[in-house]
Amino acid sequence: MKIIGVISSPSRDGNTATLVREALQAASTQGAEVEEIFLPEHNLRFCQGCSRCLVEGRCPQPDSFEEIRSKVYAADGLVLGSPTYGEAPNAIMKNFFDRLGLYTVFSSSLAGKYFVGISTAGAMGAGGVAKKLTGIASGPFGALFGRAYVSGSLGVARGGKRIEEQPAVLEKARRLGTRLADDISRGRRYPFQNLVGRAMRALFLRRAFERSIKDFRGREMKAVYESLVRRGLIEPIAEAGPAPAVGSRAG
Repeated sequence: MKIIGVISSPSRDGNTATLVREALQAASTQGAEVEEIFLPEHNLRFCQGCSRCLVEGRCPQPDSFEEIRSKVYAADGLVLGSPTYGEAPNAIMKNFFDRLGLYTVFSSSLAGKYFVGISTAGAMGAGGVAKKLTGIASGPFGALFGRAYVSGSLGVARGGKRIEEQPAVLEKARRLGTRLADDISRGRRYPFQNLVGRAMRALFLRRAFERSIKDFRGREMKAVYESLVRRGLIEPIAEAGPAPAVGSRAG
């Protein structure tokens, strides 16, 4: 079981970063192998909107993204931590989501994973931001051709105090990490989680996207189609063989 914490706090010892590490430490006591990705220390350019990831299965930009993405795809669980800026995740986390991008959405590369969102704010908005972070699982990122799961979220209004001065909050983060590890080990399925959204995607969006992906499987959606087929999330199209030569007979 591998769990990765993705932290976008601008300060390595920031309040949100501290809570993510508490969750990871608790998960490790449950037998999880844990790793931290501190985004500000990585070279992550902005998405250029070139869509080459849909064709090639990787981003062409020469930075740290592909290394990070390979770790994220290989993980069983993710703890996403961002401070609250204007009642939203900060720009570093937004850029990370942008870089995961359309390839991750269309290929459902986060399906089967478990997510936790953690955020802190000086006064308000942290609870909503923590839930927005887990939207990467309940929204199209994780649910188009497979499900991802939300183990929980934690938003904290610090009231001017450092997180280290709030033992009850630290304990909540530890309980969240324990729950995440337990969900993964038990394979908990949360049957009623995001039920309406899942039904809408199953009834309408999935068929439309699958048709489009198959129509463009040799061009704009080449890598997406190959990934979905390889992982058994869609049925491959039987490609027509070469036409028989004129005058030839079967048998």
